Amino acid sequence: MSSLDQPPPNSPWQPRQSSGCPTSFMLFLGVILLLPGVLCAVLIVTSVEPGRDPFTPVVMLIALGGVVLIVLARSRK
Repeated sequence: MSSLDQPPPNSPWQPRQSSGCPTSFMLFLGVILLLPGVLCAVLIVTSVEPGRDPFTPVVMLIALGGVVLIVLARSRK
């Protein structure tokens, strides 16, 4: 039988305490990096000859970096 006088044992799992500043910075930087990719995607959809610009893959990789930063920032919570 358990005794009510004893406190419950400490839980082995405790949530990770993290500062909100790095998470906010990562979200902000991710959104900034995502904007050129969104604008490039809009230009690809509306252009007459899509895919002719040599900078399109570079801009899309930058936007992908923004998506990665946003996902990492959301997973830090």
